Amino acid sequence: MIEVYPPETPAVRPLEMHPARIDGRDVIVVRDPLGIMEGTAILAAHPLLLVFFQLANGRTSCSQMAEVVTRATGTIIRAEVFESITKQLDEALLLLTPRFRDAYNRKRESFLNEPIRPCQVFRAEGMDRLEMIKSLSDLLRAHWSAPGGPPPELALPPSSVLGILAPHIDYERGGAGYAWAYRALKEHGIKAHTYVVLGTSHKPLAHRFVATRKDFDTPFGVVKTNRGLLEELQAEFQGELFADEFAHANEHTIELQAVYLRHKFGETECPQIVPILVGSFEEMLYDGRQPADNAEISSFCEALKRVLERHGDSVGLIGGVDFSHCGPHFGDLELNDEERECQIETLDRGALAAIESGDPNAFFEYFRPNENSQKVCSIATIYVALAAIRDRAVPRVLSYHQANTPDKTCLVSFASVAFLKKDALKDQPKIVIVSG
Repeated sequence: MIEVYPPETPAVRPLEMHPARIDGRDVIVVRDPLGIMEGTAILAAHPLLLVFFQLANGRTSCSQMAEVVTRATGTIIRAEVFESITKQLDEALLLLTPRFRDAYNRKRESFLNEPIRPCQVFRAEGMDRLEMIKSLSDLLRAHWSAPGGPPPELALPPSSVLGILAPHIDYERGGAGYAWAYRALKEHGIKAHTYVVLGTSHKPLAHRFVATRKDFDTPFGVVKTNRGLLEELQAEFQGELFADEFAHANEHTIELQAVYLRHKFGETECPQIVPILVGSFEEMLYDGRQPADNAEISSFCEALKRVLERHGDSVGLIGGVDFSHCGPHFGDLELNDEERECQIETLDRGALAAIESGDPNAFFEYFRPNENSQKVCSIATIYVALAAIRDRAVPRVLSYHQANTPDKTCLVSFASVAFLKKDALKDQPKIVIVSG
């Protein structure tokens, strides 16, 4: 249930807002993680708008906002100014108002009634569709020979890869990481008919885990969801998996895995998926708790572990994960200069070493001392993957990369990991991490 507020006491809803400079003007770029607002909003960075964003909490009236500014500046500001801002932002669906609630409910019902989860990242209509498919296909093929990508042959035993951790960053920046992960899966995988795909949820969820029974549309064709296996997992878990299903509508982390699977395996060999979004556990880093002590988390991890063990090599695991998010774009003061890049890599390599230990609790505890200062977004997803495949596989890091913007304000790091069957690792050397 969405809590809304009247226009008299407006409240800004959770949005992604980033300062930018366009055509010599300071602006605020607004994106909607829920996808209720179509596209991107560009707002002039006017001081009164910035004040509005600070004060619009659902308890402060437009008159009170005007009084605050008048007292602070000595310049009389009328309530009508903030009432006008409220009206414009409400029309753009940026406030928690009845208008937004109605739009949200329409969007939610429309999604729930769809038999297939539509493409969000790669949408094309009419004559542009074939051109988009060709361009995307060329891009994905180029990943495998791109700088920082995998060699033609990976030093992995045949039929040894039970699962992978692959990036969920966009393909342009993350191509090399995707190529490492999906080459390992395609050429050295167990030939599973289904992969449980764990996607990182970038917005809050009412429940830790959210599944959907919908198939996933991709530019290359539909990727089927194994509803029978999903129901089996639901029965093992006996917790809530579908109440937040609308979260799948605009979350890209599973879609990007589905697109890559469909492209690399083709129509006849493409595995089915079991799509599950994983919500954050990060609050446990601040209050001393561990995920293993949470009944919902431990129950799901054990249920998934039992299902994977029951089906052996016929069902594998994929995690869509990224690592650090650093720089002013993410609220940091310092730029991502060369020294900062090295600091981030050091922190990330510590996390990757914890992954290779195979211990989900050791991985989670790695972030407690600095309270995840580098803002790794996929701690929960990686934890679940490690817990579910523990005792059956050995995690091995294949590659590590950083994508930094030219102005050093936005750095995202990502890695690829293969889960190798223990009995296939006899006399096998440890894989060396490749940086890009």
